[in-house]
Amino acid sequence: MTTALKPEPQQTPLTRHRRPAFDKKSLPARYSGQMLYFMGAALIAGAVVHYPIDPSLYTIICVVGAFVFLLGTIVNEFVLADERPALGQAVSLVAFSLLLSFGVGLVGGGIQHFEQFPERSAWMTPIGLLMSYVAFVAKDSKGRWRHLISPFAAVVVVISALAWLGMIALAGTISSDGHSHDHGSTTKTPAGQDQAPAEQDRPTQAPAEPAEPAEPAEDGHTSHSH
Repeated sequence: MTTALKPEPQQTPLTRHRRPAFDKKSLPARYSGQMLYFMGAALIAGAVVHYPIDPSLYTIICVVGAFVFLLGTIVNEFVLADERPALGQAVSLVAFSLLLSFGVGLVGGGIQHFEQFPERSAWMTPIGLLMSYVAFVAKDSKGRWRHLISPFAAVVVVISALAWLGMIALAGTISSDGHSHDHGSTTKTPAGQDQAPAEQDRPTQAPAEPAEPAEPAEDGHTSHSH
């Protein structure tokens, strides 16, 4: 009785040790992408609301914030995404992402610094809210232009209008109380105004005339006037 021999397993050549593939769904990757989003929006928010204080400085901060937000868009929408968008979609995505960053910056900056800049924040917040919604609808893969004319869009418009009316009313109250709109600046009364009442009480005195030099007398002695 013969027994069938099992074929010996073929030995595969040793493969080289490969580095593990980059995990797009890992926590560090997702954290990096979201951190770029939030950091860019925060820089833009601070730059937009503080622009009148130092235009040159906060223009640079705004440009840096926009660059950081765009970098976050590239990381989230191109590197970490399962499917990369086409060229036309990529340009639209970057443009509306930048618009979204400014909308978020206007809302965040207007709310955070309302007490320092009430009038400026009163129009920044509702405009930023509307801008952010339009930009999100345009850049979202499931968003359609019909979402701009919908019950939820009407809710966004109503909230923006109420925010504008309420902040305008509060801005008038803050302005009438005399609160300063500058960071760290104190109102100082000119020294001339403080000294004016005291100077008015003092009697005015005519300046003393300089004494005339004594003329020598004919006998050589200086004449004395009595």
